[in-house]
Amino acid sequence: MSQKKLQSEIDRLLKKVSEGVDTFEYIFAKINHANNNNQKDKYEQDLKKEIKKLQRLRDQIKTWLASNDIKDKRALLENRKLIESQMERFKQIEKEMKTKAYSREGLMQKERLDPKDKEKAEACEFVTNAVDELSRQIETVEFEIEQLEGASTKRGQKKARVERLEEMNRLNERRKFHINRLELVLRLLENDQLEADSVNDLKDAIQYYVECNQEPDFEEDEGLYDELNLEEEEQLYAIRTTDEFHNKSDSDSNEEETITKEDSQPMSTVITNTTTTNETSKPEETEIEPKAENTPTSTHLPLVAAAASPQQPIAPALSINTDASASSSSSQSKLVSKPEVVSAWVEPPKIVNSSKKSKSKELAKLPAALADLGLSFESAKSKHHNVQYTNQMLDASLQHVPDLIDSEMPKIYQPKNPFNTPAYYPQQPLAIFDNPVLYEKFDTDTLFYIFYYQPGTYQQYLAARELRKQSWRFHKKYSTWFQRHEEPKAITEDYEQGIYIYFDYENAWCQRKKTDFRFEYRYLEDS
Repeated sequence: MSQKKLQSEIDRLLKKVSEGVDTFEYIFAKINHANNNNQKDKYEQDLKKEIKKLQRLRDQIKTWLASNDIKDKRALLENRKLIESQMERFKQIEKEMKTKAYSREGLMQKERLDPKDKEKAEACEFVTNAVDELSRQIETVEFEIEQLEGASTKRGQKKARVERLEEMNRLNERRKFHINRLELVLRLLENDQLEADSVNDLKDAIQYYVECNQEPDFEEDEGLYDELNLEEEEQLYAIRTTDEFHNKSDSDSNEEETITKEDSQPMSTVITNTTTTNETSKPEETEIEPKAENTPTSTHLPLVAAAASPQQPIAPALSINTDASASSSSSQSKLVSKPEVVSAWVEPPKIVNSSKKSKSKELAKLPAALADLGLSFESAKSKHHNVQYTNQMLDASLQHVPDLIDSEMPKIYQPKNPFNTPAYYPQQPLAIFDNPVLYEKFDTDTLFYIFYYQPGTYQQYLAARELRKQSWRFHKKYSTWFQRHEEPKAITEDYEQGIYIYFDYENAWCQRKKTDFRFEYRYLEDS
């Protein structure tokens, strides 16, 4: 290589070094003036990319410094020292960013940490990294599930796709189970309710699960957390156990069957109770039946009793059930002393039983497709509507007709016991909270609190407007605020995809990172 061409390459490289250092200084100044942690994390990533470029240029400078073709090496030495000084600054800022979660004393004098505190901090960091890695795996698998559900498959591949989706959902459920346990372990560690040694004993097993749970021949250890004895804490923090995670689908499938059985139980209970009473009181029925035949209105006595006491139509049946279950002798004595009441409540089951046979014959003649309709029609026809009771309920409902006052918007704040107080004890929210300038001084947590806990107010509008100024965007489908962590990897007319920061207001009230998230513009709140 000629000397002239070599010198031109050196000049070109030194120019790149100068531009890289200027960019590094610009991003470094941005980190110092950043208002929140998300911006600092973003600038730190940009700074890391820039320092890697400078390191590659430094390696080229080292190669030329070792060469004998270059006589004047002062410019190369100066640029090498300049790059190394920027590398030292990056190490310092990276160290500060990594230790931001600890106390101020730990930041200032980290070398003076007690060995137990240091061990606890390392255990907490390990658990946090495991939770982050599992969360990242869940997000990746959820993205794959969305792609599989949206993709069109051939007829022969449909079964394989369904099996793949079920397997991926099952693995995600297990990851969520481990995340719940690890978050509980982290909470106990921070509250000094769990020793760091017990976590260190499980470190290899947890690391093995985090790294190898996606492999096909992976075998999961079901009793991974048994040594920690987390049963009491699981009940305290309402965390689902392993059996609940396994039996979730079984309980969901049996839920509808249980509800159906409970709905069909009351009618059969009443009929069973009355038939039990009939069997118990057979000797007395022989004397009562002729009276019932001679008196045609005796069969309508239950209806009269229901009309007389509409609020307790099932009480006689329940009392008969109690008497029959208590003792047969007591029920017989009551039947002898009050024969009219017994006839009123004993005769209807006979009528129902006799009518059931005729109705079953009629339903047998119907086509199979109309059998269910016939049953529902007969059950609806058998229900008795008391006119007097209906009129009473109608009169009661008319007393609570809505008026114009009910259509007004409710006030957010109404004192329960209004009392005259001095002016320096205000009873209403201050008018200063309606000032938009005040919201520019609030941090993001305060703005999110106002947005989610002051719905339908002017304050919610001001908080949302300030969040939009800070590059937050509201997702209407998830009711969640999102912010770009970096420039999107893909942008189309319908959506953009990349890494986002979102505010988890339901579970942890914190900001989380979501990778490969597709933000569809139709869910973007523009107003």
